Amino acid sequence: MGVYTLVKPTASILKEPTERFDFDNPQVDPEQLAQQLAETMILHNGVGLAAPQVGLPLSVFVVGNPNDRETIMAMFNPNVVDAMGEDTYLEEGCLTFPGLYIKIKRPQQVRVRFSDMNGETTTTKYSGMTARAIQHEYDHLQGILFKQKANPIHRDRAMRKYKQLQRRMKKSA
Repeated sequence: MGVYTLVKPTASILKEPTERFDFDNPQVDPEQLAQQLAETMILHNGVGLAAPQVGLPLSVFVVGNPNDRETIMAMFNPNVVDAMGEDTYLEEGCLTFPGLYIKIKRPQQVRVRFSDMNGETTTTKYSGMTARAIQHEYDHLQGILFKQKANPIHRDRAMRKYKQLQRRMKKSA
């Protein structure tokens, strides 16, 4: 089946809203897209991956446990219809920025309306890590990077650590 290549962190597609996936006239095969996004996410040991991160301007992402394929689900044309629960800070990473971890404040639960790869639409409530991963990937579909969601203190602290890590990696390469 194959995997996608991740775009560079500077790619303009990461800052642009995506287009809806058209099940009547699919831009790509939805099942193949879902499987290749999942394979790419697993390869990079992520808990989510959005189409723009691999250069596709489509409103699709996958979320799940990279060590358990059964948990991975694809969400086409998702819409967060409600966010509930207390807003909590948790450290998040992003496959686009390997090694960058920033504390981000998000609601603990979300209700999402989305289509599966067969075009069947459903509305489901998620909580915990899954809710967080969905919100992170949903932001990618809006052209929002997690760095933009962070408060400036957390972002600056994380960026300093990230730049140190980048320098160390360059030296050892």
